[in-house]
Amino acid sequence: MKILALDTSSNACSAVLFDGNQQEFSCIERFEIAPRQHTQLILPMIDSVLDEAGYDIKQIDVLAFGCGPGAFTGVRVATGVVQAIAYGADLQVAPISSLAAIAQGHCQTKRKLLVANDARMDEIYFAAYEMKDGFMTLTGREQVIKPEQLISKLDPLIHLDESWMTIGNGWSVYHEQLSELTAQCQLPVDDSIINDKSSFPHARDIAFLALKNVANNTLVSAEQVRPVYLRDNVAKKPKKQL
Repeated sequence: MKILALDTSSNACSAVLFDGNQQEFSCIERFEIAPRQHTQLILPMIDSVLDEAGYDIKQIDVLAFGCGPGAFTGVRVATGVVQAIAYGADLQVAPISSLAAIAQGHCQTKRKLLVANDARMDEIYFAAYEMKDGFMTLTGREQVIKPEQLISKLDPLIHLDESWMTIGNGWSVYHEQLSELTAQCQLPVDDSIINDKSSFPHARDIAFLALKNVANNTLVSAEQVRPVYLRDNVAKKPKKQL
């Protein structure tokens, strides 16, 4: 299975050529933390991984991309690029949660993860994931929420204890507001994670998660590709005052 995956949903930008299956695979990846440079970087990254692998786009089996939640402009960039490639090459697409990709990147560290990334506007993107059949799988739902409200609105499926580990820069950015919740989890929050590559989604983890979409026959066509913002008013313009 050859999967071309990309992500531009955060300050990081990445593309990967994944070749193999869940048990055995190889990856050629480009990854760079480069805020506001996604439009300049993503297409050259895609060309680079294809060239290194020696494949033409027509030899790719599936496309995958980080559909969000994340930076509004970045999610739009990935959506537009993957749609264009899917139409041109007649390929199906696996839309993968950017939060799920972060969790998958830590699956060797812990089997139960609480992911929280800074969503700006004094909010976080939050989701809980547990390992099932080799894939980090959503428990409850993804949400954008004020960090101080999270513990009172936590999904009843999530039973807090030291079996959960916190991942993502939201735990550091909103350390004080989230302290009641983090006190019940396994690890203390480390401020260094704000700039840690592990707090960003990687295309390689998006490609791996796409294997589940392939197995479950949940791929979508180019016209069905949609970004996930979570924040309903992200694209709304303020009303003019009369």
